[in-house]
Amino acid sequence: MRILTYSVMFYMSLALIWWTILLSKNNAELFSAKAAQLDKNLAGYNEAYHSLKVFHDRKAKMILGEGFVFGCMLIIGLYVLQRMFNKELDAAQRQKNFLLSITHELKSPIASVNLITETLQKRELDKEKRHVLLDNILSESKRLEKLINNLLLSAKLQTAYQYNFEPTEMNDFVDHQINRFRTLNPGLTIRFERQKEIFYPVDREAFDSVLVNILENAVKYGGDQPVIDVALTENEEAVIFQCMDYGIGISKEDKTKIFEPFFRVGSEDTRKTKGTGLGLYIAGRIVRAHKGRIEISENQPTGSIFNVILPK
Repeated sequence: MRILTYSVMFYMSLALIWWTILLSKNNAELFSAKAAQLDKNLAGYNEAYHSLKVFHDRKAKMILGEGFVFGCMLIIGLYVLQRMFNKELDAAQRQKNFLLSITHELKSPIASVNLITETLQKRELDKEKRHVLLDNILSESKRLEKLINNLLLSAKLQTAYQYNFEPTEMNDFVDHQINRFRTLNPGLTIRFERQKEIFYPVDREAFDSVLVNILENAVKYGGDQPVIDVALTENEEAVIFQCMDYGIGISKEDKTKIFEPFFRVGSEDTRKTKGTGLGLYIAGRIVRAHKGRIEISENQPTGSIFNVILPK
């Protein structure tokens, strides 16, 4: 399809050049023929010749102008087509990545639950080992539940999610989520210093997803023993939630894409981290619904800084 489209565009470009040359040539020949018909001995010859030349010069400019406009339209058309093709390829790649990741993310906890359940059925284990295996079942079940909730929330955000904004003390709200992450990730270090009380109207359930997804992203790409610095500040214009990690960072090219649905850094065939590419997409949609924005900058010497800016 791309070859066919470009072939047609190339043919049209050649046709445009050919007809522009042909019309210009015919216009010049017509001017020469009409000028030859004028009698140089008649009164008013100079005026007639001048009028004829002005008319044919104007006609030549019209031919060149129309050719230029048509040529510009062709170039713009080629540019738009190229962008559309690139978007289609990118969407196809993201869809492939999503199908690969969602298949893995669904199969992995189900396979773990099945294996542990079969082990509990077939073997007599002491109480401590049974307790460990049951904890693993619960963990995998929660992981599966979170995945399904992300898929459902993503679908709701695209259709008819009803936001319920309530005045919220943001320090308590952030601190609660951080304590939860510390419990779930024993090797994780999160540094957060509470400041003065900051109240802001948020949809608590939705904004909880923003904090979860941004913190999870920092944990996921923060290395083996991630360290995360969290800050919550306000000024006259906005409330700012900042999450700073010291991991691998994000390339400039990927910074423009990470809030698109199903996009994930790298190739799904070689990626080691878990996920479906929905987390930051969900976070971005919810922050925009709060009239805010998310800005990403590079941390020094390594890592990324996410700033969630909520205007007052």
